[in-house]
Amino acid sequence: MITDDDRAEQAHNDLSDSDEEYGRLSAYVKMAPHTTKLIRAKSFLKSSGTVAEREAMAHASDDFVKFIKDLNEAMVDFEILNAKRESWQREVDIWRTVSANRRK
Repeated sequence: MITDDDRAEQAHNDLSDSDEEYGRLSAYVKMAPHTTKLIRAKSFLKSSGTVAEREAMAHASDDFVKFIKDLNEAMVDFEILNAKRESWQREVDIWRTVSANRRK
């Protein structure tokens, strides 16, 4: 539990310092459904055959497979950063409560 002002300040700074990375990862993950549709459509239009064959080619395309791999890594990074941010926020909240109780 945080009762140390320096640790609370560090948690606050870590939270603030991670804002941009959190925003970028969040946007990347939220845009994934749209991006996958665009990648699949591009590959679908380049391929030939039946609709099922073209869909299979689109899902197996290098661009699509690479994006899914990158998305998986980004989602892991996002969830880890989100958990850290929640911990930092909890530390700040605990420090606030302890500080308020000291003033009583």
